[in-house]
Amino acid sequence: MKKQLSLINPIYWPAWFGIGLLWLITRLPTRWRLRLGKNIGKCIYFFPSKLKHITETNIKLCFPELSPEKQKQLAKDNFESLGVGVIEAAMAWWLPDEKLKHLFRIHGLEHAEQAFAKGKGIILLGPHFTCLEMVGRLISMQYSFAVMYRPHKNRLIAFVQERFRQKHYLQAIPRNRVRQLIRALNDNVAIWYAYDVDGGAKRSVFAPFFGIPTASLTSVSRLVRMSDAAVVPISFFRRDDHFNYDVILYPPIENFPTNDLQEDATRLNQALERAIREKPEQYVWQYKRFKTRPTGESRFY
Repeated sequence: MKKQLSLINPIYWPAWFGIGLLWLITRLPTRWRLRLGKNIGKCIYFFPSKLKHITETNIKLCFPELSPEKQKQLAKDNFESLGVGVIEAAMAWWLPDEKLKHLFRIHGLEHAEQAFAKGKGIILLGPHFTCLEMVGRLISMQYSFAVMYRPHKNRLIAFVQERFRQKHYLQAIPRNRVRQLIRALNDNVAIWYAYDVDGGAKRSVFAPFFGIPTASLTSVSRLVRMSDAAVVPISFFRRDDHFNYDVILYPPIENFPTNDLQEDATRLNQALERAIREKPEQYVWQYKRFKTRPTGESRFY
């Protein structure tokens, strides 16, 4: 049996140092935090890396109408947002409610109330934006909800994330716990579901996303069929040059699911794409969203 490494093992000391440094940064004035976050992103972008290659590839694929100069500028802006997102995550983990509760506004709350009235639960369908951890914390201060997640590969980061989520969320449900998801929906709970992941060809259908055939999970269709939950698209943005946020809820997707999994996935991808186009510089383009390709098609990365 493979021996598990202790979190105090020297292999984790650099990560502990980084976490401690982030904690100290959360004690700095707001404008310093914002500036540090942007500079972290600039430093990451400056050096050649897999993250930079993936980001630039994704932006070229999704925004072919932009000139090379504008594509490059979008990538630079995105890395700045990514750096700010690191600081935001630390703020979400460690700052008290009174420091955060005035930072956000929710628009379209009536759509969630309409969905809750059915008594079948809600699937909040949203993309991976760089401010995801912060917005999750902000919403949890006023509303109870569950978050579906995939444990981080780094044990130390997974430990910190799970401690944070257990403290501030109603439930943190691993992605593969389908029965637990169904029970939460049957209890009329809202579940935050980040749909924009590549789950491989076996669990997906190919549906357009930014005009590209993309491996898109069929799990939302199955969950709704089993629970009769409402699917409510959600988007959330950091306002420019401020730690302030807008959370937007849209009307529930009607007549979902259909008998066509590809049609279902197309509609879900359209909801995500609409949100991403609002603030493309704040989306997490560092993920290999187009990793799985149709048979015979060459890889992008």
